Amino acid sequence: MNRLNSVLKPLTLSSMLLSTTIASSFSAQAGDWIVGSGMYDITGPAADRGMVGYGDTAQTTQGIFTRLWSRAFTIGAAGTDDFVVFVSADLQGIPQSVHQGVMAKIAADSSLSPYLNEKNVMLTATHTHVGPGGYDHTVLLNLSALGYDEDNYATIVDGIYQSIASAFSSKASGDIKFAQGTLLDASINRNKDVYAFNADKDDYSTDVNDTMTVLKLVKDDGSEIGMINWFAVHNVSSPQTYRYISGDNKGMASQLFEKSKGTQPPLKMGFVAAFANSDEGDVSPNVCGPQDGCMDTTKEDVILSATKQYNMALSLYDNSTSSLAGALNYRFQYVKMPGYQVDGSFTQSGNAQALCNGTVGWSFTAGAGWDGPSNMEGISEGMTQDNEGTYWNKNDTLIGNVLAGYPLLGLLDAFSNIATGDDEYEACQYPKPTFVNADLTDNIALYTDTLPFQLFQIGDLALVGVPGEMTTMSGRRLRSDVLAALAGSGVKHVVIAGLANAYSGYITTNEEYDQQYYEGAHTVFGPDSLAAYRQIFTELADSIAQGSVVSEGPTPINRENDQLIYSIGVVYDDKRLWESFGETTKDVSSSYKRGDTVSVKFRSGHPQNNFKTMEAFFEVQRKVNGNWETLLTENDASTLFVWIRDTDADCKACSDAKLEWVIDNDMPTGTYRIRHHGYWKSGWNGSLNSYSGKSSSFEVK
Repeated sequence: MNRLNSVLKPLTLSSMLLSTTIASSFSAQAGDWIVGSGMYDITGPAADRGMVGYGDTAQTTQGIFTRLWSRAFTIGAAGTDDFVVFVSADLQGIPQSVHQGVMAKIAADSSLSPYLNEKNVMLTATHTHVGPGGYDHTVLLNLSALGYDEDNYATIVDGIYQSIASAFSSKASGDIKFAQGTLLDASINRNKDVYAFNADKDDYSTDVNDTMTVLKLVKDDGSEIGMINWFAVHNVSSPQTYRYISGDNKGMASQLFEKSKGTQPPLKMGFVAAFANSDEGDVSPNVCGPQDGCMDTTKEDVILSATKQYNMALSLYDNSTSSLAGALNYRFQYVKMPGYQVDGSFTQSGNAQALCNGTVGWSFTAGAGWDGPSNMEGISEGMTQDNEGTYWNKNDTLIGNVLAGYPLLGLLDAFSNIATGDDEYEACQYPKPTFVNADLTDNIALYTDTLPFQLFQIGDLALVGVPGEMTTMSGRRLRSDVLAALAGSGVKHVVIAGLANAYSGYITTNEEYDQQYYEGAHTVFGPDSLAAYRQIFTELADSIAQGSVVSEGPTPINRENDQLIYSIGVVYDDKRLWESFGETTKDVSSSYKRGDTVSVKFRSGHPQNNFKTMEAFFEVQRKVNGNWETLLTENDASTLFVWIRDTDADCKACSDAKLEWVIDNDMPTGTYRIRHHGYWKSGWNGSLNSYSGKSSSFEVK
């Protein structure tokens, strides 16, 4: 870790420019706001479930680096029943299925439903690519998980709901401090050549949004209850070969901040810190090169990126003196995207345009070259209708070879003829060559075609809930529109809250779309998608400024009962006749020094049997006055839970659970042990049975 420490030393000096921004010309008084915070575990299956983000079916969960969490915040106007709730969850995205499930739970809760609904609750994701998938009701986000996982879906929906319920029940009169600053050397535009095609690129000094925005939530009694910050960077410090569940750089930054405030979930709850995402579509944390975060290991890359964000957020938080002041407003609207009419004042051509039926292009299959390339032969970014002869011939054998080698693409082929695009699709989506249409069958879709658009005004801050991933320039153009529309309402700052309420791929500018790199090929509804977003959000902003209402729009289809492929669960767990579940198969040594790694293995059941939500598979315990006290779990940065399938011929359904613990330099000396908890499934009747085990005790000297 010496190299990591040397890199981190200058972060608070030359790499950060702290510039606390005064939020308004007057300060809010204590009690102008109602504030609350809450968090809950949404980790899901820690073994044998495909991860979602990179689209690689070989990337299955094999343990836990850090657990995944939903972090929720209630903000209300004092003396009223007007509230908004903001949620940041450690997920790849918030598919519409999750949004629908959470809203149904809120509607069924009599303590929440009079105040909260889809209009004033914004669900967003940090965009981690190392969490288990299978929680969507449309197809794309389930492919790498090889089906729909109803248990993971239920865990995520309930966890988000529980975090909201906690944030709402804990609300009290308080204040919201505001600060912004510039964070350098923490992000890089991963497609600089594509960004350079934007006509307005010279209007900006950087090709990334390097502004961090921080809100500090404090109750009137002085107790600090939460922090929210937005900073645009892909949450991909972990590569597609990584198989341990993690909130990645943003989840780790949250953990660092919360630990500094005395929170250590699940052992000790309290202060909640959300490192939310923004317009990160073309922004990477790998600032030293493709998939290179500047360190030697994945863990060090995650910690380095997290520490950059944490240091900046803490500096802004500690130096925030201005309070948000002004009105609390919100608007929400569903829009069916195919065929949506965009006025010429927003389009590049100056003519009215209709959005296309959804497709993804061939360069989508290439992946993002900087952060997660597919490395498929004959496939690359930049594949357009005009250069298709250079790259591939739709009538030769390449298509079949690609599908044979990549099961994820073969699953798509089972639903749709991807070898040729419909002429109408090709014309509308030009220059994108169709890889697959978004509507696969009458009941099965790649993505939802009806998207939620949401806008919050919290005093002089506007929060734009975007149901997808916006590139840097797309975000800049949209923020400018919203700021112009709301300036008369006292809004001085506009923040893009990315990956909100539904997931619809990317939103690029026309210039970026024309290049058909990964982001453009993943802009589902065609070249005028950004123009549509600008028009819709301008109308929502105008509605707030004018005090008018907006139509709710068409209700999206609920596809919960349309799932055809369910992921395969655990059949049974086995052990040898002379073994017991929970016994050590590799015990600890008798003593260790600080800096050493403790490693212990137990005969285990499958982690899918019970996710141990708000609990732990492992506990690091220290003996204090004759009693064992738990100091760490698998959620802590110094621990790693590894699940290992036994490959011996006489025990094919056997497995081990291993805990690795790197002893921090500040850990107290003394007597320690490791405990393991889990469930095993009977092969006779399918029953689940709990077990526990413990290592021998050992000394830390």
